[in-house]
Amino acid sequence: MRAKRAKQQQQTNGNGDFPRNRIYEVAAEVFHRKGYDNTSMSDVARAAGLTKAGLYHHVASKESLLYTILDSGLDLTESYVVKPVEEIADPVQRLKTMIDLHLQLVLEERNLEVTGLLHECKTLSPADRTRINRRKKEYVKMTSKLIADVVKKQNIKDVNPKLAAFALLGMLNWTYQWYKATGPSRRDEIVATFQQIFLQGILGANQRRA
Repeated sequence: MRAKRAKQQQQTNGNGDFPRNRIYEVAAEVFHRKGYDNTSMSDVARAAGLTKAGLYHHVASKESLLYTILDSGLDLTESYVVKPVEEIADPVQRLKTMIDLHLQLVLEERNLEVTGLLHECKTLSPADRTRINRRKKEYVKMTSKLIADVVKKQNIKDVNPKLAAFALLGMLNWTYQWYKATGPSRRDEIVATFQQIFLQGILGANQRRA
């Protein structure tokens, strides 16, 4: 992927002739690697093979870059995870599919970087932070509803769907901290393991209570 980035950088003229989406991809990688606060617009321009003026031709500020990266990441999550899950009738299969699709999305290299930036929304303006946080809360609410449907269908006691949703999303999103595409764990193995851990934990609640 880095070789591809280098090739694309060589094709730019240093100013305006550059795919805007590539700027967001490069910025996400630099923010993730250096940390948002430690990254300057000069760093992003250099990584993209642009002049600083060329970068400002496309984006207004570092904050606007971050907002667009986060907002686009949430758009992708909605189209790749939320909409397909809505088409599934069985509650257990819905939850199982959500875990599968969410992890598959997070484990893509460019999405690992976006996931790692979600906590940086605190640096946005109040209005932009409110918009991003509202979308994040909607996803938590959706996840909580998936779990609540499983709890209801299986007549499970003593499981708080909202707390379970926070636990599940924390487990899924934290993979960006340790997952390596070249590491020993395959994506399908990670998905199957996470599904087993969470679903057995939920479905086994009644047995533990008895």
